[in-house]
Amino acid sequence: MPLRMKSPASLFAGIVAVAALALSGCAADTSSSDAGTPREVQAGDSAAAAEIVSVGAVSPASGALSGGTAVTIAGAGFEGASSVAAVAFGTEPAASFEVVDDATISAVTPASFNFVVGAVSVTVTLADGSQQTSAADAFGYEILTPVDSQMSYAFTYWSDYNLAEWGEFPDNDCGNFVNQTMLARGWTQNADWYSDYATTGDYNYSWIRGNPMDDYYASRDDTTRYEFTDRSQLKIGDVVMIDWDPQNDNGVDHTQVISKITHNADGSISIAMVGHTLDSTYRDLDTAVTVEKPGGTAHFYSIA
Repeated sequence: MPLRMKSPASLFAGIVAVAALALSGCAADTSSSDAGTPREVQAGDSAAAAEIVSVGAVSPASGALSGGTAVTIAGAGFEGASSVAAVAFGTEPAASFEVVDDATISAVTPASFNFVVGAVSVTVTLADGSQQTSAADAFGYEILTPVDSQMSYAFTYWSDYNLAEWGEFPDNDCGNFVNQTMLARGWTQNADWYSDYATTGDYNYSWIRGNPMDDYYASRDDTTRYEFTDRSQLKIGDVVMIDWDPQNDNGVDHTQVISKITHNADGSISIAMVGHTLDSTYRDLDTAVTVEKPGGTAHFYSIA
């Protein structure tokens, strides 16, 4: 019986099928061998961050609205392959922090953003960019100090004026506002410093005018004057006295309250302010005296 030969097309198809099977087998072997191999940790990978660091309880779990509370943050992996680069309470970076050991960070809280009372999470950021965040209510901001009361008042009424109690001086309300915040802080009115403008229309100039107000603040035992370059001595709640045109020797033109102090990487210190007239919450002092009103200057009263 004559041999029956497969056609060239059939032979080629067979060869392709064998080759495909061989390749398929290699792929299957490779997949199988990789299945038990740990995945390499990539920088910035949030899943990897969960393996590296965790953030637990904060103690104490509450503190002052204006910041400055020393806390301990419990967790794990703080001394891992990637170092801790930053700690934040809500949106605000910690005033300072130190990694004590692999399970502990000590930190000083910043002021609550916009001086809002309530709870925030704590976020730890590693040098590789990965982050881990605590429970949403890890740390609670409360009104505990006179400065807390002052700043809570300031951020309540910076744009929604407290007209029922204090009225508004239409030409310039900055002094009226700053002095209201000082009452919220605990100062009391006296014969040299008062306003009953909203009810009787009565007031004295130390309440609303720059130079008389400056004189009154200088006369108090609980204030210390600092000059424009003395920023390392300042704190939230201190008062800024601004002279837009010192060349005219006409004294203080504007006043606001310090709402934030930032220590910059270059060693400089930025001052942000809350106040009326140009209603603002975090107005930058340097921008005010160089861009908005070039040539201006300021001095400060630090309040005990």
